[in-house]
Amino acid sequence: MAHDFDTLLRLHPRGDDSFQNEPLVEGHLYGGYTLGLAVRAAARTVAPGLLPTSVHAVFPSGGELGSPLTLGVRAVRDGRSSAVRLVTVTQGRGTPLLLTASFHVGGEGPDWQEALPPLPADPDEIAPDEVRLMGLDPFEYRPAGRFRVDAGADVFSPLHPYWVRPHRPLPADDPGLHAAVIAFVSDYMVFSAAQVPGAPPSPETRGVTMDHTLWFHRPVDAGEWLLYSADPVRVLGDRGLVRGTVRTRDGEVVASFAQEALTFRPRG
Repeated sequence: MAHDFDTLLRLHPRGDDSFQNEPLVEGHLYGGYTLGLAVRAAARTVAPGLLPTSVHAVFPSGGELGSPLTLGVRAVRDGRSSAVRLVTVTQGRGTPLLLTASFHVGGEGPDWQEALPPLPADPDEIAPDEVRLMGLDPFEYRPAGRFRVDAGADVFSPLHPYWVRPHRPLPADDPGLHAAVIAFVSDYMVFSAAQVPGAPPSPETRGVTMDHTLWFHRPVDAGEWLLYSADPVRVLGDRGLVRGTVRTRDGEVVASFAQEALTFRPRG
């Protein structure tokens, strides 16, 4: 069953810049889900016209889906053209996520981006695939990499890049939701890129996000096809640093991200 992001990332105000999600099915918490909720919560507390420019998240503890998450937002700065928020996500005695989010009013200036590899095949030319996250079907998914590895019904190990589009259009008047959707997707299987280039992928490999940083370069309709690409920067032992981009169908870089992931193989 397809799910829409406005429902998936729904937040209920609890007063004093505090929110709570709607608990989903039972299972393990996907980091991108917590990240998306935190971005949306932070955006709810800033003045109109202030748009998200960057978020930095760490994941101190794990979490479960059957219990609600509480998102507390603290105003670190409120200026005329910028704002900073600190979001603490708690569940019981655990803290699944800490996030800082920066917001800014855009100004005039140059428009430049580095030269990147050509876009892969258009999403309309790629056979659709299915993604299962937390038991849900959150978005349309078109893997554009050369190969991927199946590791069971609920575990995908696709190599970047891939195209993603929500199943349903997003409301145009909610830029915080668009940013939250990009945050949600940007964490998907990034750890699969945290490997030595050319090394054969392993179906048994699992990954845990240690920290994740995302920069929003300009507002974009996250309800349309976007290409998420990630490449390794440094791999040492069980830790890997990955950086990536989010591009539109015409090649414009609308967001960038970096992540440190911990990779491992489950014991026997």
